[in-house]
Amino acid sequence: MIPDDAKTKVSTWLFDHALPLWAERGVDPNGRFYEQLDFDGRPVIGLRRRTRVQARQVYVFCEAAALGWEAGRAVAQAGLDRMIATCRRDDGLWIAATDDAGTVLDETPDLYDLAFVIFALAAAHRVLGDGRARPLALETVAAIDRLMAAPHGGWAEAIPARLPRRQNPHMHLLEAMLAWQATAPDPTFEATARGLLDLCRRRFLIDGAIHEYFTADWTPDPTTGHILEPGHFEEWAWLLRQAQAAGFETVDAAEGLHRRAVAQGLKDGFIIREMDAAGAPLDAGRRLWAQTEAIRTALMFGDAGAADLIEAVFATHLDTMTPGLWVDSYDAAGEVQDRTVPASSLYHLMTAFSALLRHDL
Repeated sequence: MIPDDAKTKVSTWLFDHALPLWAERGVDPNGRFYEQLDFDGRPVIGLRRRTRVQARQVYVFCEAAALGWEAGRAVAQAGLDRMIATCRRDDGLWIAATDDAGTVLDETPDLYDLAFVIFALAAAHRVLGDGRARPLALETVAAIDRLMAAPHGGWAEAIPARLPRRQNPHMHLLEAMLAWQATAPDPTFEATARGLLDLCRRRFLIDGAIHEYFTADWTPDPTTGHILEPGHFEEWAWLLRQAQAAGFETVDAAEGLHRRAVAQGLKDGFIIREMDAAGAPLDAGRRLWAQTEAIRTALMFGDAGAADLIEAVFATHLDTMTPGLWVDSYDAAGEVQDRTVPASSLYHLMTAFSALLRHDL
């Protein structure tokens, strides 16, 4: 059980500080989202605007509206409109990045970006009722299958294909499929989700751990295949449980992944970046996203540790001079690594905090 004061703290930070700040200063006059703010809350100009961040912010403000913050609806709609106008390719895929003016800088279709586009479209369908969302999502999945399918299963990282292969884009594609199945089921989304769950079972999950980097045939990469990220254990635990609740047959690994993440990856009260199979830290620094994933999954399993981690995040990552910002990265010594605030982290905060605010409802 999460104390009421923790929920109040989360609600105040999210609705009184973060969302108003990012809606006002994190959006340009055309409705497109900035990549970063500085620690005074001013937009950082001149950066590549990645399609994945545009999509994540569309989801954030859709979810804000779904939680009752009605101002988010217009922000999400404008962001969706601009993403569709500036980021689509003629072949049904989506580009990687534009500049501040919306001119294409990188037309490469990247599987990670595409997963978040589909995820954002699910939120737009669910919350905004946008009639373009479902056809675009189905079109994008079809284009991924047609143009990016890989010989040994799954999909290429990008066009052209690159190595090492990663589980991470596939994980987020599963997230997108489950989001669609929850709001507007379709055989295409169902089949893709089943394929991704099978890929997890056969390739990603090795000796009770999710592995990150692979060769073309899904053998662990000889250079990086030993790296494990406990934050991804938590994400996969959440998704496997969500898939099970949706009626999919899944490998029974969710609780084991969560328990292992806590037992081996929690150091000095935070989830570290990287470890090996024995739990020895490879990078004992930390990112905000891993903490939010741990919070959400701990809530799902009813762990008392969720409340402790919420307090720790507020005492460190969210303890900024300008309320509504965050420190994304700390090194192994606990020193801040950031000079700016990445918009991309708000997606992780929203997934965790929306789960918390809906908890026990």
